[in-house]
Amino acid sequence: MTKNKRPLPLQLKLTVALVLIVMTPLAVSAYFIGQLGKAAANVAAGEAQARTAILEKSIDAYHQLVRTKKDLHNEVATRLANRPDLIAAASGGTADLKKLVENEPGLRALAVLRPDGTVISDAARDPGGPTWRDVQVYEPVGPTGANLRLTFEVSATINEELQELKQSMDATKTFLQIKTALPEGYRTAFLVLIGIAGLVAAGFGVLASTFLTRRIHALVATARRVSEGHLDARVDLPGRGQDEMAELGSAFNTMLDDLDQTRQQIEYLQRMGVWQDVARRLAHEIKNPLTPIQLAVQQCVSAYKGPETDATKFKKLLADTGEIVEEEIAGLRRLVDTFRTLGALPKVEASPIALEAVIDELKLDPAVAPRLTLVPPAAPVTVRADKLLLKRVLANLVENGMHAGQENGNKGDVVISWVQT
Repeated sequence: MTKNKRPLPLQLKLTVALVLIVMTPLAVSAYFIGQLGKAAANVAAGEAQARTAILEKSIDAYHQLVRTKKDLHNEVATRLANRPDLIAAASGGTADLKKLVENEPGLRALAVLRPDGTVISDAARDPGGPTWRDVQVYEPVGPTGANLRLTFEVSATINEELQELKQSMDATKTFLQIKTALPEGYRTAFLVLIGIAGLVAAGFGVLASTFLTRRIHALVATARRVSEGHLDARVDLPGRGQDEMAELGSAFNTMLDDLDQTRQQIEYLQRMGVWQDVARRLAHEIKNPLTPIQLAVQQCVSAYKGPETDATKFKKLLADTGEIVEEEIAGLRRLVDTFRTLGALPKVEASPIALEAVIDELKLDPAVAPRLTLVPPAAPVTVRADKLLLKRVLANLVENGMHAGQENGNKGDVVISWVQT
């Protein structure tokens, strides 16, 4: 046995639909932003890594340059310290130091020092400018105990340039880390934005759907009251405005007004129809007893022929006529009395009667007699019934049979037969 599932409330459907409408493009955007962030991070990471590699090579080159310079200075110092003329100069001889300074690239000054550090002889040339600085190298000269002091010019900015390269490389590494973390941060921020948008959409959906469903519930409540019989119920939508719901409420009230007016018209027509039916039935019921009365009186009048009339026969005919008239008048009185109580049929007063006698009275109607044929049984049949009501029923059946036959193109003859069962 399957249970009817309760449908989802309209408020929930509207809220979910609104949240989906808002969240779907945001969720898709979040996905593509993540992909774009990853692509941008990969590109930035590649660029930063390439730049870092170049900077590392540059730093290595600077270090190699410094080492090469030092090695060169040491090699020059060793070579000059082993020159015979400089060894001789350290022992009190002479040497052309100025020429040596001019012939050695990068060498700005040269001095021969005694063991106590005093200068024996020296030579120098002008400094190269503020972008250069002096670097001194000491080298012993032979077995004399004297020293050779060599002053080389080196770049004054090489250390600063090397430091700048190191700072640039550190900044590049930091930038690489930040670039790698930026897409994830953007995505997290966007997800937070999506969550906030979802909450705002859900809240707005609840408010909007509550306003809408409250008006729908008002329509439903009014419709239920009308179905319960409160035909004067009218819908009063909460809130103001001339939107579609307000038009629907106005149209609903107009429909109820039209239905109420139509109902009143139908009730009036029903009452008129009932009274017309009662009038037709009453006229029919009055017509049935009037016919025997009329025939009995006509027969009595036609039987009277003046003084030569047979008194005995006329007396019997007059008595029969009086009996018929009294019986039919009594039936009319019962009909009128019963009509006073909502137009119902007379109360049944059953008694044993001969069925053939009741049916024979139908032939008293001259309009029925030519069309009516009786087929009585061999033995008489007695029934317990109300003679007046039974005769009316039989008269109605005969009359309806005649009309039905004539409508079908026949003469409208009616045959009545009955048997004891």
